[in-house]
Amino acid sequence: MWFGVTEGWLVDTPNPVEIAGAIDYCKSLAQDQQLGGQLYLAGHSLGGVMLEQYLQDQNYMATVDGVILLGSYLTDFLFQEDNNYAVPALTLIGSLDGLSLTYAYREWIETQNTDIPEMYPVIVAADVNHAQVGSGEVPSFVKERDIAPVMEEAAAHQVYASIVAAFIVTQNQDIFEGSVVAESRELIAQMATFTETFLTPFRIAHAMEAEMGLDNWMIRGQQILTGLTESEGMVVDNLIVPFDDLGETKPSVEMTGDCAATIKTYSTPNYDLDVFDAGVLISASVIKAKFKLEDVVRDSLCVPIIERRQCKDINKEAYEVALEMASEDALQRFQAKGTKLFFLDDSVSPWGPGWEYSLGLHYNRVNETHSSMYATSLISEPDFFIQSAAGMHYCDLLSPYRALEWVYITSVVGKY
Repeated sequence: MWFGVTEGWLVDTPNPVEIAGAIDYCKSLAQDQQLGGQLYLAGHSLGGVMLEQYLQDQNYMATVDGVILLGSYLTDFLFQEDNNYAVPALTLIGSLDGLSLTYAYREWIETQNTDIPEMYPVIVAADVNHAQVGSGEVPSFVKERDIAPVMEEAAAHQVYASIVAAFIVTQNQDIFEGSVVAESRELIAQMATFTETFLTPFRIAHAMEAEMGLDNWMIRGQQILTGLTESEGMVVDNLIVPFDDLGETKPSVEMTGDCAATIKTYSTPNYDLDVFDAGVLISASVIKAKFKLEDVVRDSLCVPIIERRQCKDINKEAYEVALEMASEDALQRFQAKGTKLFFLDDSVSPWGPGWEYSLGLHYNRVNETHSSMYATSLISEPDFFIQSAAGMHYCDLLSPYRALEWVYITSVVGKY
């Protein structure tokens, strides 16, 4: 077994111009020393992205037996949401990786949907961060985006190395001793179990944001505004629509019996522009939400009208739900170092386009420990002169998924 490390990059950064030459030079040095055998290529962070781009050339791919991505992943920019790959590929992301952790759940799901998931494992490694794949002084631009380490560099290297070694062994079981294979398979199984457990809150939060059904956050949102639940005669049916169709939708009350109704609502999760599939959070930056005005709903369900609530009330609960879902470790880290959110009253738009084309949720850093947030809303009274648009309450919502990423990532990055 031999290892080679590329070096001499312009501005010390992997790039598409030099990568082929760098890898070829490394391979030629190995050949000069008569080193051969199976070839696995590994890339960290941007190096992983450049490696994937290099392997788009099938001539290069034909020389490789496997790929190892550390703090990196099979980008949708290159592979269009498909983790079926020509060779085995390990995606290994630290649980404290402030730069790549957001992509771990997506990549885990995409691997479950491949023909042979065992060939493309996505593993979250406990208690290691992005920078700890490497050695030495951490560049400032990485520190600003990474989560502070909790273990020494050497121990972190051992965590990463043991998982990489186990991956190589399990992909080549015929050339290793049985005891080594068994030990490696056990480690990969343990890591798979940890990864699934770690990502469970992300799976639940994703469903609240992006899947239609009983878990969709819009159902809880309408309940918060009205102060009513299904047991009190109100059923909420939400439809997720593309943003281009949102303007034509109108929430409605469909009576299903005396003092019972189904409330039709509509939502659009909006996502940050991510052309190169890197550097942003993958949760929705805002959910554009169209509810039926609580006055109208309560009147239809034969209950007294109450003081109106705000989008703020829904957003505050999304934040509280995220805190409840977070792991004990994540919650302790957030409580010790994280920037806490507090919620200001809604900014009520006087007209439809002011809400529809608002810039989403508004954050303001107050100090080292706290940030504020407010939402834009739109309310049309029950007697609004355009009857088809009367009795509406539109909100910019904080997704529980984005709130969870605030707890795990946004609030704690850069706090070394």
